[in-house]
Parts: sequence; structure tokens; C-alpha cells
Amino acid sequence: MGGAIAVPQALLDQAYAALEATKTKARPRGNHVVAARALGIDRGTFRGRLELRTTGRSAESICAIDKNNAKTRYGARVNVPVKEGCVVVFSDAHFWPGYMSNANQALLKLLPKLKPYLLINNGDSFDGASISRYPRIGWDSKPTVKQELEVNTERLTEIEKAAPNAMRTWNLGNHDARFENYLAARAPEFQGVGGFHLKDHFPSWIPAWSTWIGDEIIVKHRMKGGKYSAANNVLAAGRSIVTGHDHMLWGKALTNYSGTSWGIDAGTLADVWGAMFKDYTEDHVVDWQSGFVILHFSKGRFTGPEFVHALPDGRVIYRGSDLKVAA
Repeated sequence: MGGAIAVPQALLDQAYAALEATKTKARPRGNHVVAARALGIDRGTFRGRLELRTTGRSAESICAIDKNNAKTRYGARVNVPVKEGCVVVFSDAHFWPGYMSNANQALLKLLPKLKPYLLINNGDSFDGASISRYPRIGWDSKPTVKQELEVNTERLTEIEKAAPNAMRTWNLGNHDARFENYLAARAPEFQGVGGFHLKDHFPSWIPAWSTWIGDEIIVKHRMKGGKYSAANNVLAAGRSIVTGHDHMLWGKALTNYSGTSWGIDAGTLADVWGAMFKDYTEDHVVDWQSGFVILHFSKGRFTGPEFVHALPDGRVIYRGSDLKVAA
């Protein structure tokens, strides 16, 4: 979901020279932390440039580097430098044909005002309802894969247009994975054929399992689960982390001798009573919240989360006030 572009050779040579300058008898291999700091970049970006410089391999073969110097390492992790401004994370959209949630409308309305430098689709925007491993529930009607790809293209294109200058990453979710899992299990001979990967259909989004914003915060679809996942995740990660999957929208600050970190659940961009959940939930009460998260950064540090809540009564709450989105 995003083609790589060549990294200027001057930047690669600069990284190599910076590392050489840190080499001593005590540290003959140099110091990556000191070298990255001298260049004013994060360690992930530095290591990516150094790897390109020392191996001579193309960016495509080991990482994908976008216009903002982010890189995807081994297809698993995207490292993005911290910048002044904000990052917007939406998760678990489960885009459905013929339908747009209030949270989705709020996202489209706020993006031009927020002007995020990074947009993160934190997984499960593709539902894969018709290719689930779970049996059909009665005679429920589900969209086809083609219909889901079409509505994802439509919704994600709208989001791209609302924040045209933002870098875009897509952290794979368990529902997203249904697309390739289904094909790999039934047509393994087609491995590598165009269109058989979900990312082939969304070339303007960089695929990964997680997006790391400097050394400040991790964003990934899921880690620990359950009611207290946000608190458990920050304990397990040892740093601030944003996850989706549980459809809860809240944050837990954890303070210890190392400082304060955040565990954040990003909610669901879908309506919690939407058609995609109707038969699945059997009309049970669900402790889910619709909305998305804004991550703020200042002077190279993460300063905390901000939540946009789309309530079941149709209201959207942004910075303590109602945000009009529905016609």
C-alpha cells in the first residue's frame, strides 16, 4: 500500500559518516543513538538509511521509504519521525456498503482543520464478512468481497482527500487478514500474483503490523485484549501504545520511575449498532464506543491523546462541544 521511492544518496552517506564519527576503541562499531541524535532523526530512520548505505540493496528489497522519511522494516513496522502537530488514528471502521457512520463524517469534517502529518488506519476497515471462518448466522445478508473492496476504496479515498498532505499507514487487523488468509488457504499456487494481496488494492496506504512514531508511541491493531486492554497494553509495551480491536475508546495514563506513558484504545469508526454488527452481537449490550483518536506532539514529545466521541444518540462530541455532522 504505497510504493517506495529512492532515498537520496547524500542522506545515506551522511548516516554512514555520522556513525563513523562515533567509533572509538571502546566502541569500534560506533553508537547508533548518538549518531541519530547528531543528525536530528530517530533511530529507526537512521538504521534504515545506514542499512541501505552498507548493503547496497534497493529500498524496495528491505524497506519502503516515503516522502516523509518513514520506513517499513521487513514489512512489519513503519517508523515515522516525530513532528510538531498531530497524528489521527481511526480503527475498526468495518466499512459497509451504503452506509457512513457519524464518526466517519466527523473524521472527514475535522481532518482539513487538524491537518495531521500522519493518518493511521489501525486495522479492520475491511470486514471480510463473506469469507469469515465463522458459520453464517441464519439467513443474514453480507456484502461480497468485491463490494467491500469498493466501499473501502470509496471511504479511504474520501479520507485521503480530506488530508492530502498526510502520510498514510495501514496496520493490518485480524479482519483485514481474512482476505489473504482465505486465498492462501485455497489457492496457494497464486502467491505473488497481483491482486491476491489486500495491499494491492490500496496502493496509497503503507502496510505494516505496527506504526512507531519515533520512540514516543506505538500504534498497532491489537496486543492484550479484554476490558482493561489499554492499561494492560501500556504495561506490556513499556511505552505509550494505541490499539484497536476491542472497539473501546479511552486512555489510561501510567506513571512510574521512568515517567508517564499512555495506553489508548482507539474505538471503532463504525456505528456500534451498525449493520455489520447486528447479527454478530444478537442485540446484546456492548461496551463499545464509536469515534477516533488525535495524538498531539510538541517539541519532539508525545503530549497526550484527544478523543472524538460519536454517541449512540447521534451527537458527536469534540473538545466538549457538539459537532454537527449529519444532515
